Amino acid sequence: MRGYRIELGEVRAALVAHPQVTDATVVVSEDQRLIAYVAGGAEDLAAWVAASLPEYMVPSVFVRLEALPLTANGKIDRRALPDPEGSAEDTYVAPRTPTEVRIAAVWSGVLGVERVGVEDNFFDLGGHSIKAIALVGALRAEGFEANVRDVFQHRTVAGLATALTDTEPVTGSAVVAPFALVAPEDRAKLPAGLVDAYPLAQVQLGMLVEMLADDGLNKYHNTTAFRIKDGRPFDADALRRAGQAVVDRHEMLRASFDLEGFTVPLQLIHASADIPVTVHDLRSLDAGQQAEARKAHIVSERAETFDLSRAPLLRISALIESDEAWWLSVSVCHPITEGWSHRTLLSDVVEGYLRIRAGEALPDVDVPEVRYADFVAAELASLESEEDRSYWRDVLSTHAKFELPSGWGDAEPGRTANTVRVPLGDLTAALRAAASSTETSLKAVLHAAHLKVMSQLTAEESFCTGLVSSGRPEVVGAERVYGMYLNTVPFAYECGARTWRELIRQVFDQEGALWPHRRFPMPVMQRELGDGTRLLDVRFSYLDLADAQAESDLVDADSGDGEGATEFGLAVAARGSGLLLTVNPRILGESGAQRLAAMYRAVLESMAGDVEGDAREVFLPGGERERVLTGWNDSGVVVPEVSVSELVGRWAVESPDEVAVAAGGRVLSFGELDGRANRLAHRLVAAGVGVESSVAVLLDRS
Repeated sequence: MRGYRIELGEVRAALVAHPQVTDATVVVSEDQRLIAYVAGGAEDLAAWVAASLPEYMVPSVFVRLEALPLTANGKIDRRALPDPEGSAEDTYVAPRTPTEVRIAAVWSGVLGVERVGVEDNFFDLGGHSIKAIALVGALRAEGFEANVRDVFQHRTVAGLATALTDTEPVTGSAVVAPFALVAPEDRAKLPAGLVDAYPLAQVQLGMLVEMLADDGLNKYHNTTAFRIKDGRPFDADALRRAGQAVVDRHEMLRASFDLEGFTVPLQLIHASADIPVTVHDLRSLDAGQQAEARKAHIVSERAETFDLSRAPLLRISALIESDEAWWLSVSVCHPITEGWSHRTLLSDVVEGYLRIRAGEALPDVDVPEVRYADFVAAELASLESEEDRSYWRDVLSTHAKFELPSGWGDAEPGRTANTVRVPLGDLTAALRAAASSTETSLKAVLHAAHLKVMSQLTAEESFCTGLVSSGRPEVVGAERVYGMYLNTVPFAYECGARTWRELIRQVFDQEGALWPHRRFPMPVMQRELGDGTRLLDVRFSYLDLADAQAESDLVDADSGDGEGATEFGLAVAARGSGLLLTVNPRILGESGAQRLAAMYRAVLESMAGDVEGDAREVFLPGGERERVLTGWNDSGVVVPEVSVSELVGRWAVESPDEVAVAAGGRVLSFGELDGRANRLAHRLVAAGVGVESSVAVLLDRS
């Protein structure tokens, strides 16, 4: 997939260079054809594109429109692009009651979709967890008593219209006032020049503790770089102004941390902060040298951590590749942003740069009333909730902790995490169809596949593995506020689903059930409800980047370079185009990670092939099933009708010096094994164990 979106951007650039084309966008169809949607009266566009680009980049189909459909944010609405074959079936059902009209209007605004039918599935229209939070905030503002679980359960305008209670519209948001979460004795000690201060969220605090452990890994100090191709020479001043505008707009980009000066660790929000911007000109280097320079830049940025007491905990760099393209590098202290915020930040900076570069003024942006402080307040409320604490206590007490298999790590593991990709581009359409068929979401499909793979690595019938959940407040505008809203919670999984449909529904419904309790912080679960060991070694996260993808065809987000670190043995990041497995090499070495990737691929191929397929089947990497069935389970070998203990006894007499067991550097002969077994048997008899008794044997999991 590397460089793929850049190719789409190049095709679009070639199209809009035509004097009669006013706008264009290019997409890839399910059968992997390039489809160009063009506004304007130009003819012979195939020949025009072929004159400047290779043949494989010439679109197969050109669809001419009076104007490209736009979302409420002024971006191209890809979901509203017409079917190039003109054969799409229109299943639209218009709102039939005043309540359905109001709810459909809210959906349209949140999803950026012009026309919403009352039977349309929220997740089919591009909805996901973050959008569900935004939808609930907008519904509450419109006067409906709604929560995110309602969206999971009902999913359609018609369903919500029946389920929701209609009240008076909310005229204002109940947001936390500045400094309201700071104790009086702490407020008296705050430095001048702040606009707010409040406690750290528990996940933020945990990240900072990991960062300050000084193990050389610089956990949660992340650097990423993305290629920008706009066909014009780089403008350093435009980048500085665009970056500063984003910092001025977002509180968390003006935050610093004080862990010791107050009664509790605080984050301090400054009135202003100047963003550091550096420029590196690589135009004198060849392509190979530029690639090495980018890698060296990322290593250098990862090594230079932030002073937590000084804002902003963010810096950006530009690496100039040519007069047509450059790389945007962003280094950030992870406790101030998560994935959604980071991709929005990237988009905001690039969009601002392009506007300034074109001589345009930056638009006035409506800043939401809701702030990150409101999330902190919600977390504090969850900590006081006995209902939340009881929910997680029940989950952890009735489900085993999932443990990755032993013996899969590298013999000489490195210090940095390894990554393996599982590409799914060829399956995405079928997997989305499976989500639609099961009335769930693509996230539920991919999460179900993840849990199926995990179930193949354990003998437990029910277990917990980690799900990364967002705790953003259900308030209008919360999806636009940067911050670290993530909480990795235990996800309870029960084996036994017979079909993929049943498994996907099970996983989707279970997430809906845990959603009201998602803000109870994992670090507190670890301290209060754990047994002293880590509760979770595996985490699954999902980020729908459809919005970020639509922001600009000039940003190749899929092929970005970057480095970070994680404390999990296995971290699975999922999106429609594929999975990214990040593994601790001590636990999962390169070969183990590749085996795991093959299992994911096999499971997802089965799901894509038939949602009614058997979910109880075991899916192993290519060749391993045959190895088990024909190599390790050779039914042609004649087995004598005697017990194992009798066979060992015979070998102890006939060949006492032959090796019987070898493990962990220790070797036992049949004579030694038989002798040790006899001594153990006599000890058990002496302890009162009868000859016919059953004796449990405790073994390490392997």
